[in-house]
Amino acid sequence: MKILHLINLQGFGGAERLFIEYLKNSSFQNEILCTSNSLNKNLSQELKSFNIKYANKIASTKIKYPSFLRKYVLTKKIEASKADVTLVWDFIPRLSRKPKNTSLVYYDHGCSWQYPINQKTQFFFQILDSGIAVSNASKRVMELRFKPLFDINIVINRLPNIAHKTTHTFKQNVITLGVASRLVGLKGIGIAIATLKELKNKNISAKLIIAGEGEQQRDLENLASKLDLEDSIEFIGYQSDMSIFYSKIDIYLSTPVLEAFGLSCIEALSNGIPVIFPKLNGQPEAIKDKYCGIGIKPTLSISEYNELTDLDVMFSYEVYDPISDQLTEAKLISPKECANSIIEITNNYQFYSKNAIHWAEKVTDYNLFILEFESCLNKLALQTK
Repeated sequence: MKILHLINLQGFGGAERLFIEYLKNSSFQNEILCTSNSLNKNLSQELKSFNIKYANKIASTKIKYPSFLRKYVLTKKIEASKADVTLVWDFIPRLSRKPKNTSLVYYDHGCSWQYPINQKTQFFFQILDSGIAVSNASKRVMELRFKPLFDINIVINRLPNIAHKTTHTFKQNVITLGVASRLVGLKGIGIAIATLKELKNKNISAKLIIAGEGEQQRDLENLASKLDLEDSIEFIGYQSDMSIFYSKIDIYLSTPVLEAFGLSCIEALSNGIPVIFPKLNGQPEAIKDKYCGIGIKPTLSISEYNELTDLDVMFSYEVYDPISDQLTEAKLISPKECANSIIEITNNYQFYSKNAIHWAEKVTDYNLFILEFESCLNKLALQTK
């Protein structure tokens, strides 16, 4: 079976990582049609062995089609591929109409929270044949916001990580916190910095390691300076090998306004690292509360976060509350509650670390992901024939 992957490769996050790993392990014939005009620098090496075609460029030249023609060209290029399934990776392309002779499938990795409900979005969801969601939260957000008429299949996020067999060793003299993320507003990384300040105020020795790149790095560095934490925070940038990062930290902080599932959290758990996370969106599906981490109900409003950190989350949509099964106002977790949860974990660290490994073993079976993902694609292709 042939799959055409329609994807924007200008950024680099969880969806792109999953996409790359799938290409390496796929049993199908795969073709890539990229809607961005260039690749993110961190993807170039990973994708150098794959043939990538560009939607906006004329053949293999650098000449781009005029903007007003691109939706027509994209539709024609999809049809020319003659793929059984056209898989749209976590964005809404601009199409002139529904492409013929292919099953059009949308894969949501978290972007459905942020699409404006406008003509473009509504048209896209009307022409889709099916959807794949990374979590139940992802599925429910699409259903609550867009009311699609097609079926949405859930295939949870998995990467080929092998869980450690031994627990992480916690050095009692200092707590090392870790964050691995794009350094952008909606990740709420100012919460991690403010949490470190709370621990310092309690005379608890702690430090913070932040892995990743992004537009908010300078603002985060300024916040660290403002709180007199420069000597306790290390910005280590993008890491191609995350094993060293996880070997250095004791507790992983997940602080976003939204997270469809929580790939970095699962990676942390697989290394025996307990996780602190918000009890919203898809994260309660990824981490078992009071077992391998601690979930915190977000109570800090976006305006309060801005007042506390001088940072903007740049997010104006509602988020998903899995308890009420409703969309609700976006909030962040309190640094004070984070600090208290860190203390709770350190007081019973081996319990949380051991359980983190056991939990990760259940959700890092990559062979199962391939089986579920390709079974889903195969079923969708057959349904539209």
